[in-house]
Amino acid sequence: MLDKNKASIISKIIKENNTITLCVKNNEGEIWASKVFYGEKDSSIYVILEKNSHTYNYILENNKVFFVIDKNDLSAFIQGIAKAEIIGDTENTPERSIVTRKNFAIVPFLRKNKDTVVVKLEPIKLYVSYFIEGFIPRFEIDVDENAKEMIKREINKTSKIKYYIQSTRPWALPATIGLVLIGTLLSPVIDILKFILVLVGASAVHLGINAISDYFDYKKGIDKWYTLGSSRVLVEGIVKPKEVLIIGILLTIFAAFIALIIWYLLKFNTYFLYFVLIGAISGIFYTFLFGWKYIALGDIMVLIAWTTIGFGSYFVQTSILNWNLIIGIIPISLLVVAILHANNMRDIEDDIQSGYKTIAGILGKDISKYYYLLLVISSYITLVISVIMGILPYWTLIAMLSLPKAINNISWAFKDNYIQKGMLDLFTANLVQTNSILITIGIILSKILRP
Repeated sequence: MLDKNKASIISKIIKENNTITLCVKNNEGEIWASKVFYGEKDSSIYVILEKNSHTYNYILENNKVFFVIDKNDLSAFIQGIAKAEIIGDTENTPERSIVTRKNFAIVPFLRKNKDTVVVKLEPIKLYVSYFIEGFIPRFEIDVDENAKEMIKREINKTSKIKYYIQSTRPWALPATIGLVLIGTLLSPVIDILKFILVLVGASAVHLGINAISDYFDYKKGIDKWYTLGSSRVLVEGIVKPKEVLIIGILLTIFAAFIALIIWYLLKFNTYFLYFVLIGAISGIFYTFLFGWKYIALGDIMVLIAWTTIGFGSYFVQTSILNWNLIIGIIPISLLVVAILHANNMRDIEDDIQSGYKTIAGILGKDISKYYYLLLVISSYITLVISVIMGILPYWTLIAMLSLPKAINNISWAFKDNYIQKGMLDLFTANLVQTNSILITIGIILSKILRP
């Protein structure tokens, strides 16, 4: 008999995992096992299979499926029996979003492999083992209508908060945080309150613009279920477009409020307003009003915006316009542009179809590879120049330790495989994070070991 506690355990295991091992048998008694991504809705489990796979062909002969959901350990897992139902081709079946919203990694594969189908697994028997909160004897459940309803209620207890957070793409924050740290640490004196305010304000406006960008990209038809650059909460139909827009606006208003506090602390310094104005123009016009990202001005705006973050962080601490500092900020800013370009390289065809112009689209896929190479190499060259000029301390040269990673990224840029190139923006973001950390460590070491 299924009670609320057992239904909660079943729901917890299903929601916390994302792969399922399927075991199928054809009419001749041959057995085949495979591990695939899954998504859940109500009391059902959905998977996507290749049409030419053994698993799919065996299901056509015998729709009785045995499965296991686990984390490759014995602390919590479900074994079960289910009936499989083929829903339809992935490209034309809305249920695909049940799988893709939970498994972003499968999207590049589906983009290039059209010969796949969505399959619904309706559990009829479950064997549950759960030892995380103490020993609970394995229990068996016949999944009748009452059990389905109880499991459905528990599975649907999902807060929208995590999806609201996802809409802001917080994984992009290391670039902003890194430049705030670098600009602040380069200052001869550091006011902790000002540092915190700049960090919070810059992060808020970054997240807000991300959400607003997601909204307009979706509304303009640029982001679709198979595109990779968005937060995916809109293309997967998880939250409403208006909700994402409101989140973006609220975060931007909050950032403006933080800016007012900083302006007050700077005794209403006029120059600070110029930094705010540059940030506002870069952010608001990026997707809204002029939509600079749609007319091949995204690269230059990103370069200006992120350079301003680092330069402005220094100014807030010192109230000094040290123009040479721009050269010390550029090594990270160039890599942030490289993230955007990597994204645009991957999406050249989609952007052209949407009437969306980018530098990558103008250059074409071949020359774009060399532009990516130029951005990455220029980052390291400007780092060395900054040290030679005395703008950055020589300890920041430890960032050169990331060169093997940069070279690996460049090699990926020159690969034409869509799935491989689809990961380049993530690899570049990781390079930004690595270099930001190494430069920050270098600045701190220079202060600690100063003679």
